[in-house]
Amino acid sequence: MHSSAQTSTVKGRKNPPKKEQQIVAKNSTKWYKFRALPYHLFTIWLIACNDLKSIVLPETAFGIFSALAAPLTTNPNPTAIDVLSRLPRVVLWNWMNVLLFDIANQRLPSSIIEDRINKSWRPLPSGRLTETSARRLLLAIIPLVFLGSLWLGAVHETAAHAVLTWMYNDLGGADELYIIRNIINALGFMCYSSGATKVAAGEYDLTTRAYIWIAIVGAIIFSTLSMQDLPDVEGDAARGRLTSPLVNGDTFTRWEIAIPIFLWSIICPLFWGVNLLGYVITIVVGSLLAFRILWFRTVAGDKVSWKTWCFWTGTLYALPMFVST
Repeated sequence: MHSSAQTSTVKGRKNPPKKEQQIVAKNSTKWYKFRALPYHLFTIWLIACNDLKSIVLPETAFGIFSALAAPLTTNPNPTAIDVLSRLPRVVLWNWMNVLLFDIANQRLPSSIIEDRINKSWRPLPSGRLTETSARRLLLAIIPLVFLGSLWLGAVHETAAHAVLTWMYNDLGGADELYIIRNIINALGFMCYSSGATKVAAGEYDLTTRAYIWIAIVGAIIFSTLSMQDLPDVEGDAARGRLTSPLVNGDTFTRWEIAIPIFLWSIICPLFWGVNLLGYVITIVVGSLLAFRILWFRTVAGDKVSWKTWCFWTGTLYALPMFVST
């Protein structure tokens, strides 16, 4: 006669009944899923965290500052409480669009080659995420971002940004001559600036002066964004990207970036007619950044200069707050 309990492979020990084994397996699966959720959330965080300082935070600041400046929206008397109440929505809108772009960008084989050298901590080169999983994640993210924009606002900017993302990544715009790449980037930043302002302004529209200011932002990005390529030369060379440092050489590129930075630090305050403090902030920060680019020519130095560039754009975005009354 056979016992109701199965014989264990270990002598003198019996396996638990089959029903108990199923319960243990079910509980183990639940615990695995519980542990997996933080893992996957951290993976998503890693995808977009590098663009918090360069896009999400500065463009959120742009939207808030622009919505508070009466000449840039149809709201004649914007209040800080009203505009700042929409701050979480502006952050979310920017982050969603950045996440969409970053997944589309980082899943490409050429991007993985570059990131193994420049940013090996990212999910794909580190093995946290496979190319197939990244593609499926992108399939899920695209409709979610559009649905989010229908709720938050600025759906037209999201649509334009999605097209530019397709051009930049899948059509290889990022790998064309750096001028083409900078044009696409400039248009992308204009989408962020316009969208962030619309979300921050609520039911109000942007004025003609706002669109002129956004166009100036596009020109700033076009003429200075090669700054981000200086610390990434090795990885860009590995994937065959035609960045300014690789096409024109290190010295020419540094002057090509430093001169426009200094000039924009003067032109933008002039455009706004700001008070003395507005001039001082932008000129001091811009001059410091231009000096850093020309003087500190190491990868570590360029990474600090890139962070300084992000802060510099933030000072330009704040200029409407310094308009003389």
